[in-house]
Amino acid sequence: MDKDKQLYEIAYLIAPSMSEEEAQNFHQTIKNEAQGMGALLDDEGRVEKKRLRYPINKNIEAYLAYFRFTLESGKISELNSRIKNDKNILRHLAVKTKRHIQKTFSTRPFKPSEKPKEIFTQKEETPAANIEEIDKKLEEILGK
Repeated sequence: MDKDKQLYEIAYLIAPSMSEEEAQNFHQTIKNEAQGMGALLDDEGRVEKKRLRYPINKNIEAYLAYFRFTLESGKISELNSRIKNDKNILRHLAVKTKRHIQKTFSTRPFKPSEKPKEIFTQKEETPAANIEEIDKKLEEILGK
């Protein structure tokens, strides 16, 4: 990656007046605009219909779309202004981001090298009290 290029993620809400297929096509159009400006897509993203927490322009639902791409840092403002001026987009957000390195975990089973030490020491068990002794104690307590 060139030093001048940065990794960005852009997310936007598409007006619910479109059908799902039209929203998918609109999302593809926005990605094509970004690629036309020299962006390289890192993650294609997706489009999902979501219920909004509060109404935006009297809409309670919208299509949430996003994608990740690399672009020269000077051109992101141009892409932002193109998206901002589109009447089909209710809200949008573009952020500079970093790649997340996926951590890999070993799938081999755990094999302890030595016998585990006993953590708890066993206490000597006291023999259970005789029923007759318990009865005598109860009579003393209750005063019979």
